[in-house]
Amino acid sequence: MGNGKSIEDLELLAIRIRKHILRMYLNDQSLHLGSSLSSVEILTTVVFKYLRRTGDPINRDWLILSKGHAAPALYAALAEAGLIPLEELEKIHSINSILQGHPEISIPGVDMSTGSLGQGLSFGVGVATAIKIHGGSGRVYVIMGDGEQDEGEVWEAMTHAAARKLDNLVVVVDNNGFQLDGFIDDIKPKHYLPHVWRAVGWKVHICDGHSIASIDRSISDAINSKAPTIIFAKTVRGKGVVEIENTKSQKPGVEVVKRALINA
Repeated sequence: MGNGKSIEDLELLAIRIRKHILRMYLNDQSLHLGSSLSSVEILTTVVFKYLRRTGDPINRDWLILSKGHAAPALYAALAEAGLIPLEELEKIHSINSILQGHPEISIPGVDMSTGSLGQGLSFGVGVATAIKIHGGSGRVYVIMGDGEQDEGEVWEAMTHAAARKLDNLVVVVDNNGFQLDGFIDDIKPKHYLPHVWRAVGWKVHICDGHSIASIDRSISDAINSKAPTIIFAKTVRGKGVVEIENTKSQKPGVEVVKRALINA
């Protein structure tokens, strides 16, 4: 993990991770497929190029999947990193599996149990603050959904992080344009959110969330920033399953997913 792999290596890893997610869905159609697929390249880049997992809690990096319903993508990445057995993926949600619908800290590589949206950033701010207080070198990466921006707790954490100048905190928003209540632009238009974060003191980047090179450039800049950084990564919900891309559909038929798996 975090071993500085090349862009080409990361792209191949992303393909494998996407295939793992599709196979998991074939075994359990209750999974949040669209949201998991949109976050693949984000998680691939963070986990396999930047995340440093060795050392004590203040000198290693932390990864918080605040949008916990995208757990299949995280599990697939952790399996590729060798932290959980690959065969465990196909048992997701089974009574004899360690993998549940949302991340649990009992799973190797999971730093925070998540699922209730909006809490991940607050936790991340707390960890980043503790690292600063103790003079550690660790960084905190928080992966959020764009729908989470509705949560008041997010706005409180956002301002607190800026006030404490937490330059060891990097947030990546999976900006796929959808949330439970509908289209993001109908509820909280995404075009003004970057201006809000910038206004309170964050460094703001906007990138292509399916281009590992684009994500890489943004994260590289973020870790050299003197302020907390947020990256709005534009993504496609359901990326890789053409029939559900950029739609509200979360439950494509098994045959549709099998075709996507062949073409992945």
